[in-house]
Amino acid sequence: MDNELPAAELSKSASLRSTSTTPISKPHDPASSPPSQSTGWGRWIVNAVLIAGAFGTGWYFANARHEQHEKEKLPAESAATKERSPNVVVTAEQVTHRSVQRTVDALGTLYGFEEVPIIARVEGRVRRVLHDVADRVQPGELLLEIDPTDYDLAVQQSDKAIQVELAKLGLNEPPKSKQDLVNVPIVVKAKSLMEHAKTRVDRLSRLAQSKNASAEDLDNASSDYRTAQAEYDNQVIQAEAGLATIQLKQVDLMVAREKLINTKLNAPSPTMAIPGVDQVTYVVSQRSVAEGTVVQPGTELFRIVISQTLKLRAPVPERFGAEIQNGQTVQVFTASSAKPYAGTVTRIYPTVDTTTRTFQVEILVPNPTGELKPGGFAKASILTHVDSQAATIPLAGLMQFAGIIKIFVIDHERAREVPVTLGTQTTEWVEILKPELPPDTLVITSGQTAIANETPVTVRSADIDNRRDHAAPPATKHDGAVSKQSAAGTRE
Repeated sequence: MDNELPAAELSKSASLRSTSTTPISKPHDPASSPPSQSTGWGRWIVNAVLIAGAFGTGWYFANARHEQHEKEKLPAESAATKERSPNVVVTAEQVTHRSVQRTVDALGTLYGFEEVPIIARVEGRVRRVLHDVADRVQPGELLLEIDPTDYDLAVQQSDKAIQVELAKLGLNEPPKSKQDLVNVPIVVKAKSLMEHAKTRVDRLSRLAQSKNASAEDLDNASSDYRTAQAEYDNQVIQAEAGLATIQLKQVDLMVAREKLINTKLNAPSPTMAIPGVDQVTYVVSQRSVAEGTVVQPGTELFRIVISQTLKLRAPVPERFGAEIQNGQTVQVFTASSAKPYAGTVTRIYPTVDTTTRTFQVEILVPNPTGELKPGGFAKASILTHVDSQAATIPLAGLMQFAGIIKIFVIDHERAREVPVTLGTQTTEWVEILKPELPPDTLVITSGQTAIANETPVTVRSADIDNRRDHAAPPATKHDGAVSKQSAAGTRE
């Protein structure tokens, strides 16, 4: 190639010299011009590519003959191996039947054992407020006092009115019954006049029989007796009317005294026994007035609750009516505490709500330390009975896709997909309600993402586990079923 380039240049120079002597000039023809230096480099590149292609083709055929020779040395693959695809290695555990506590869950609200609104019974201005929200008060303790001035005067007025009526009858104290009216002075006087008139009539009657008294005298005496008798009856009636007036005034006095008493509002004293509580204590949950406020009868001033024992009222679907019984133990859960609180079913309402189709259940929850608050939201798990043959699997055996929960079981060395319905669940295992799983069912616990329905699988053995992870303990056998070990550790 290097020798050809100078020769071309010499030929080009000679041609130029010969054409320069020609008198007629011709237009330049690129096609007829000799090749340039770039054309020479192009030929060199093409030749290099051809040489490389020939070398690669020879290496390919030589390598193919070598591989064919190696295959002839290997034993022939069996037909069964050709037909069967490689199995997916998985871990599996046997279905475990265990005792499971059956529960009925319900959501409800906590209430105080008793919630008492303290209401004003008389009108007046609040004179003193002795307690505020969150204070603890004992039964009978004073909470609030209304100005008693007007009611004290009303008591005195009623008492004086009674004294006036007693004075009219000439008594110092009210008679206890009508039989005591004979001792009223005006009645005694009328009775004495009547008896005197009767004695005079009797005497004149005897004298008239012996002709010693005139008939006119007898008639006058009889008339006087009848007048005295009427006067006596009238005085008795007036005494009875005076007694009734006194009794009326006494009622007015009692009303006035009651209003005076009602100016002081005290915590009530419960008569009903509270389970688990020896000394009842109220807690003020609400105060609605301040000192100086003028209140009317019926105005709510305080609200106090007994929080030492709470009542959880929760609606339960009517289909559980036969399972709920008085005395059953309940576990109560709240958002404020991670631990459950013990409770007992104490009351089951006899009717079903026609709107929600639920019936009300009342649960007593002891609260001696006051950790639970009345009005709080709570979940109740009512312990109904124990199921000793519940089928459970490890949590690792669950798969969920498109809202469908399923598991893979091993059936004749193939994975079979089974949609399931879950029951009770813990941090380690979950109950399978449907379908019913036989006791010897093997559930795949790892490798589910690499398999599908009818995928051939191989359960990883203890020997392979030991070789792959020396720290892993050997698998144990239980009734022919092997409890496999996953990457997370041994499952029971």
